[in-house]
Amino acid sequence: MFIISVACFLLLGSDATDVLYVNTTVGESTVLPCILMLPANTDLKYLRFYWQDERQQVLYSFNEGKVMPKHVNKLYRDRITAFPQDMTGGNISLKFEYPTLEDNHRVFRAFGAVFDSTGMKRFIIEHREICQMTLHVAVPYEHISLTVNEETMTAVCATQRGFPKPLVEWRLQNHSDNTQHLLDPHDVNTTAAPDPQDHLYSLTSTIVIPRGPYQSVACLVHNPTLNVTLIATHVLTKGEAERSRLSLAGALMVAAAAVLIY
Repeated sequence: MFIISVACFLLLGSDATDVLYVNTTVGESTVLPCILMLPANTDLKYLRFYWQDERQQVLYSFNEGKVMPKHVNKLYRDRITAFPQDMTGGNISLKFEYPTLEDNHRVFRAFGAVFDSTGMKRFIIEHREICQMTLHVAVPYEHISLTVNEETMTAVCATQRGFPKPLVEWRLQNHSDNTQHLLDPHDVNTTAAPDPQDHLYSLTSTIVIPRGPYQSVACLVHNPTLNVTLIATHVLTKGEAERSRLSLAGALMVAAAAVLIY
């Protein structure tokens, strides 16, 4: 499964450096996008750029037409590639392979410069920061379980082995008009804890189903980085029986009233 979400795909070389948020999944390739506005027909031998993280560890280095692998930190070796066929158009983006949770919240910055063609090492574009972005790495929650006890009117929702910490929501569907009632968070008991080894979260959420004309209860677990929501729904059969008894009682009352009137 390939999931990538980028707040904005292009960053232009301007006086202000915008900040991007790049969302991706553990183990899947993602792109760190950046565009440097180059003069027309710029030869790559006049281009210099490099990327580094917030610790000043170098991801990639390109200088005057050549890739400089000796400058790259071992943390990023064999994981980072550029797009050389697009560099003449100013594309200094990187392809980031095999992101892990260790890369989560890393801040990456691209710096660039362009020399003139006189050989005097004078800048057409001064050396400066071109792009900045924060990487968010996630692990999808793949399964969700919902257990309902209609005798005690309690419900337990559970999921596990995902990242980051999920958001949970409970909804009750009204029988009469199919509207949904969102349960107040204060009425929900949720525990979410990461595994100390791999940092993946497990979640358990419990509610007491309130009285009311409800035909179903649903638990929603949301991964905020991937913007993916898992939903589990249970139809309340006991509620249906209670509604039948109420309907029968109402019918008997109407019948009794009709006899009295008669």
